[in-house]
Amino acid sequence: METVILWTHAVAGAIWIGACACFAFAGLALAAGSAEQRNFVANAAPKIDLLGLVAALVLLATGVISLIWAAVSRGFAFPTTFITVLAIKIALFIVMLAVMTWSMRAGAAVRAVIAREPGGAAAGAMTAMVKAHVAIVAMGGIALILGTWLMGS
Repeated sequence: METVILWTHAVAGAIWIGACACFAFAGLALAAGSAEQRNFVANAAPKIDLLGLVAALVLLATGVISLIWAAVSRGFAFPTTFITVLAIKIALFIVMLAVMTWSMRAGAAVRAVIAREPGGAAAGAMTAMVKAHVAIVAMGGIALILGTWLMGS
């Protein structure tokens, strides 16, 4: 069962990072202010973000379960390096979730503008949202590397 939880944790992290990478690539491929960009913000972006958010919640749940198992198996005695790496991963998770939440709120605001004015511009917000998703991908990559280290310790 522990192996299933660890794999679920790793896959959830990969899905979250992958969803954010897809968002960023799509956002970069669309012409600023185009109808395609508005359609992406209105239709596809919320679905991609929902996938990422669900994956983040699964990541949190499986991470807590894994930590409990590790604590019990080690008699609640962790080396300082383990605790430091874990603290960095937790901090990255919190920042990633905050950035994701901000981006989702920005997307909702842009969708409200687009609903009122179908020709409304989404370019500025889209640029910021793409940067947010790129940041999540970068932080997630670091967290995955640190997670691999934790598995070996």
